[in-house]
Amino acid sequence: MTEAALAPQSIEEQAALWVVRLDEAAADGATRADCARWCAEDPRHARALDAMRRMWEAVTPQTPVPARRAARPLGARHAGALLAVVAGMAWLGSALPLRVWLADERTAVGEVRQLTLADGSRVTLNSDSAIDIDFSGDKRRLRLRRGEVYVEVAKSSAPFVVIDRDGAARALGTRYAVRRDADETTVTVTESRVWVRPRAAVDKGAELSAGEQAAFDRNGMTRPAEAAPPGALAWRQGRLVFQDAPVAEVLRQLARYRSGLLLADEPALAGLRFTGVLPATQGDEALAVLAAALPLEVSRLSPWLVRVSARPRPPAPQAAR
Repeated sequence: MTEAALAPQSIEEQAALWVVRLDEAAADGATRADCARWCAEDPRHARALDAMRRMWEAVTPQTPVPARRAARPLGARHAGALLAVVAGMAWLGSALPLRVWLADERTAVGEVRQLTLADGSRVTLNSDSAIDIDFSGDKRRLRLRRGEVYVEVAKSSAPFVVIDRDGAARALGTRYAVRRDADETTVTVTESRVWVRPRAAVDKGAELSAGEQAAFDRNGMTRPAEAAPPGALAWRQGRLVFQDAPVAEVLRQLARYRSGLLLADEPALAGLRFTGVLPATQGDEALAVLAAALPLEVSRLSPWLVRVSARPRPPAPQAAR
């Protein structure tokens, strides 16, 4: 089947991929040439690309807030912060574990922040994330306590490793992201290579190259190395990119960037899918885009509680008797 014979929805999805690829490879002449050829194949391609580019540019990029921090020994904290945490644990319960509150660096919900470590490596923390930093002796280790971290590793003879509940991701001179989810850990590589080693696996793990993504839990690999989806790390610019994603998954991603509860009526939303770009830290605007594109009903029960369900379908007209 030719490109011109594809359904409009498929063309829209391809246009979204081209916009992301052009943004991620701004100086790549080959990518621009390939995109130009795709646009020339069918007038609908150019129109879809223009529409997707306007949507992409309408989402204002977020520049991570830079901060230069020296690595601190694990456990070095201010007594006042500790007292505040202990006082708050009575009502927070297990929702925010003590180790997250006491992490060397953490971000609030909706905050994306960039740090420069003592060795010159740069770290970007996603929303609601926490890390501990251990540069003692010849070690360069980050322990991911919560959320997601993107690292740009400075050259050194000492190995650089990100460790979490499920295992470790060791840099082989590279840039990569590690995301900790409820059931697994995902590693996405943007430059060079990364060695992934599940904690309790009997095998040696897996090596990922630039442009690849894989997932694992403490017992082994849960998803083998494959091409990372375009826009997988667009959160660093304040954008979330989706390609034919279930709306329930879109809402789960948006919930990571907004305070309060975002409830999804998943049975009612089954079958609804979304392709496009949403602002990561502008929750109300993102929900408005979704509601405009899909038959959704957004109910704001309070400033901290929002429920999303499918818009009721109008009753079918009755046949005349």
